[in-house]
Amino acid sequence: GMTLYGSLGGALFYMIFGNFGLYLELSNTLLVTEVARVAGEHAAIVAILDQLPLASLVILAFAVVSVIFSATTYDSASYILASSATRRLQAGDDPPRWHRLFWAITLTILPLALMFIGGYEVMQTVLLVVSLPILGIGVFMSVALVKQLGADRAGAPATGPAGGPQ
Repeated sequence: GMTLYGSLGGALFYMIFGNFGLYLELSNTLLVTEVARVAGEHAAIVAILDQLPLASLVILAFAVVSVIFSATTYDSASYILASSATRRLQAGDDPPRWHRLFWAITLTILPLALMFIGGYEVMQTVLLVVSLPILGIGVFMSVALVKQLGADRAGAPATGPAGGPQ
């Protein structure tokens, strides 16, 4: 339910505000592309929201939702990374708070450092270089998944990491 409704909510948001921004551009009410070119994409988003009724309230709500989204995303990512990197973590146990905090700080510092070092071009290059090996890992994981599903269907015992017992 959460995946379906979250995806539908995101799609609805982009359909409504994307088309509203396009309408503003085509009707010459607000030259969104010019605002984005001169002041940046963030300023263009605020300029689009500023065209709505109760603009101050809409911008405040947008800012609050953005902060909540970012906080929950970083919290979830740091929890998953800490869980994966903690040795001998028993099922049902949480990773230590210091470990989660370490990953949260790391996840915050890396993108900020890349943006301040060289802007978006450097960040795009780094993301491309890092994503290529991850793409290969994804292919290997997909092949392993298909093999494991075939073994499960055939009634073979499930294996854990490195082919050992689960």
